[in-house]
Amino acid sequence: MISMTETEGKFLEDVAPEVREVLDLCGAGHSLQLPGSEMSEFAGKFLGAMLDDGAVFPLSSTVSPAQTLALVLVHHRRSGEDPGAWLNLGIALRRMALYRTQDSQSVNRRRLQLALEAFDRCLRLEPSNIGKNIRAWTGKAFTYHQLGLHDEEVSCCSRALDSDSSDPKLWLAYGFALKAAGRKSEALSVMDNAYEAYVAAGEPDDLRDVFAGVRPLRPGVEGRRVCL
Repeated sequence: MISMTETEGKFLEDVAPEVREVLDLCGAGHSLQLPGSEMSEFAGKFLGAMLDDGAVFPLSSTVSPAQTLALVLVHHRRSGEDPGAWLNLGIALRRMALYRTQDSQSVNRRRLQLALEAFDRCLRLEPSNIGKNIRAWTGKAFTYHQLGLHDEEVSCCSRALDSDSSDPKLWLAYGFALKAAGRKSEALSVMDNAYEAYVAAGEPDDLRDVFAGVRPLRPGVEGRRVCL
């Protein structure tokens, strides 16, 4: 099993059972044991979900998904000054709380609190790294949403937008956070900005369904508004 110091080990104390199996199998002293198909499938799907959330790590055809997941999860222990290690850890912890609905509320809340701590560590490292900061602020926003802390969610989305107001996805996240916080009129206005950013970005294919078939924008602006 991969060893941890008391401080850094706390982040992996309450990992999901499937993740614990990955860490136990692919940790020190077990590197020659091959993961089974079920574990490989789980690890591959979990890594894919992390990438969708903004995680940053290399994929290799020579390293199994289970081994990759284990390395990603303990990277913060081996490279504590790497902001990407903390970003990935925060994303992984939030994902565990998202899919482990059968676990107790207290366990999932602890995972989310640790995710916030990991994102904060990420933000403190390389503060001028805009791309990394956007991913960390977005990760914090999603985490606060799961905790039901929508004002904090709005604040994090706003910080991400401060770094890049040209990204329509960030405007969308901000708008939905405002709606969750009960600020629907502000959210509707933000959707106008989201659509304008979408058009300016060349109407990327992955957002076309989001902006399709919705009502007009505010008077004097051509385009559409996303319904909330």
